[in-house]
Amino acid sequence: MSRVKFELPADDLARATGFYRSVFGWSAQHLPFDYVLVDTDGDPVDVRDADGGISPRTEFVRGPVLIIEVPDLDAVAAEVAAAGGKLLNAKERVGDYGFSRYVEDTEGSVLCLWESIGERGERSAGEPVED
Repeated sequence: MSRVKFELPADDLARATGFYRSVFGWSAQHLPFDYVLVDTDGDPVDVRDADGGISPRTEFVRGPVLIIEVPDLDAVAAEVAAAGGKLLNAKERVGDYGFSRYVEDTEGSVLCLWESIGERGERSAGEPVED
């Protein structure tokens, strides 16, 4: 079963983080790049088990996005395209955490496919990580 998380785009990461902390009591952890992980129950953020994140707004990410964890990003991206969806960007490595790729479903909703990198630098599907 795939895990589903969320991503909220923002024009100002600090302002958005402050909003969600203040209004909802979320905890947050800024990563070394433009991204903030959040935990919606206010507990300290566990990088590998965060509930979601706040990211800079992009040309195709204008509103909230569901992040769907998959065992093989390339295979699922091919399934998205075969089912009539669109691939919005190339697969991107996100630090030592994993790989992401934004796709659009047949109704225009943007989703983020996510494949985690294991603790030993292996893809969740068990294949070695390529830089």
